[in-house]
Amino acid sequence: MSKLVISTSIFQSQVADLLPCNNHQKSQLTYSLLNAYDLLQRFDEVLAFPYIAKDDLLEFHSKPYISYLINGRFNKTLPQDANDPIVECKWGELSELADSWNEKNDHNPSQDLQRFSRREDLYNYYLSYSQALEKNNNSISESEAFTNDEPTDPYVVDSETKEYNLEGDCPVFSYLPMHCQVIAGATLNLLDHLSPSHRLIGINWDGGRHHAFKQRASGFCYINDVVLLIQRLRKMKLNKITYVDFDLHHGDGVEKAFQYSKQIQTISVHLYEPGFFPGTGSLDDSRKGKNVVNIPLKHGCDDDYLDLIASKIVNPLIERHDPEALIIECGGDGLLGDRFNEWQLTIRGLSRTIINIMKRHPRAHIFLLGGGGYNDLLMSRFYTFLTWCVTKQFSTLRCHDNNLAQDEPFDVCDSDDSEQLIREHELVEMYNEENYQYWIYEMEGSSRMKTLRNDNKVKDMVELMKFYGL
Repeated sequence: MSKLVISTSIFQSQVADLLPCNNHQKSQLTYSLLNAYDLLQRFDEVLAFPYIAKDDLLEFHSKPYISYLINGRFNKTLPQDANDPIVECKWGELSELADSWNEKNDHNPSQDLQRFSRREDLYNYYLSYSQALEKNNNSISESEAFTNDEPTDPYVVDSETKEYNLEGDCPVFSYLPMHCQVIAGATLNLLDHLSPSHRLIGINWDGGRHHAFKQRASGFCYINDVVLLIQRLRKMKLNKITYVDFDLHHGDGVEKAFQYSKQIQTISVHLYEPGFFPGTGSLDDSRKGKNVVNIPLKHGCDDDYLDLIASKIVNPLIERHDPEALIIECGGDGLLGDRFNEWQLTIRGLSRTIINIMKRHPRAHIFLLGGGGYNDLLMSRFYTFLTWCVTKQFSTLRCHDNNLAQDEPFDVCDSDDSEQLIREHELVEMYNEENYQYWIYEMEGSSRMKTLRNDNKVKDMVELMKFYGL
């Protein structure tokens, strides 16, 4: 029997959307669409306030890095944007849209579904809960721990800022410590529901920060929640673990952390081309590790080729390792419609590959984490559809609830894509320019559907199979 747990809420999504590359909307769009399709009621548990203390981050990251990152000087609104109405307005844009929709439709959301229109209000809400949690744990709260820090200008570029790579694609932004502790907490708090009596399927679409290293940020990732999850699983005596990464980019931070471990298997399926970030993930890199699997692919990968890779290489290698826990990084930057425009996977195709892996390993606890994806409207569709696939396949609540069993919003999606409109909800107008079509990136004849040349050949896959002894 499986127990389904997901960490998601308006609070978590608004904290996640403080991350600059989320464009103030990626996570909130996903949360709202999950609600619009009534998917959260199919979970045994929905975690609304994730949080971990600073000391928990030290299970992987170095103390100097965490001390610098989770520092009082970064906690509040930075001087650069404190009085900038454009920044505050952009972050609160979806709140205004939701309020307008609720007023028009005479809808009064519950307190749990109310958004914060100001970042300061979000931060104060966070403080009230985090301090209570810290006191329950008989420890000093983070706000108290850092009140004695010397005030400094967070925009002074010092040697530590450069050393920890807190610049470029990993800039310091307002409320960065809150972001780190909430998003990492959203992954680690799933483990509160781990039990030998059931198989846990845990989801955090805001997680999967696979580029962060022990003592530096990288690729929009500040805290590596994947590595922290694996470390915590090992503490809980689950030693054989497999990590599978479908993000367009190589999962370098996770691979490096467990490069010499026989018990931790890391499998990364990614684009590998000269000059493409992070520049690692070759077959030569696989030779350097004990249980490292790199599957470097070329431009244009499609559903059929990914299915071959999964069935001929990924699944056999997972079975060879026979893990007790399986972590899947479900990055969507290889989807049709993503701004990278490198692969041409479909929402249904990538979801099918992930679900098939889950079905092939029924004894392993499974954790699904988010990842890359730089078309926010596309990513909300992907994570909503994948969530539906997971609940349809594994939710016991769905089997016992006649209303849930009857309401399968995507069962008819293969018959006529043009009839599948985004469900009405408070953020539906964000999909206006896409004519509210759910499958617009995959509809034949749609101007948003692009066909790429597939440079991946069957002979390439055969060579990979030989390399891994399959």
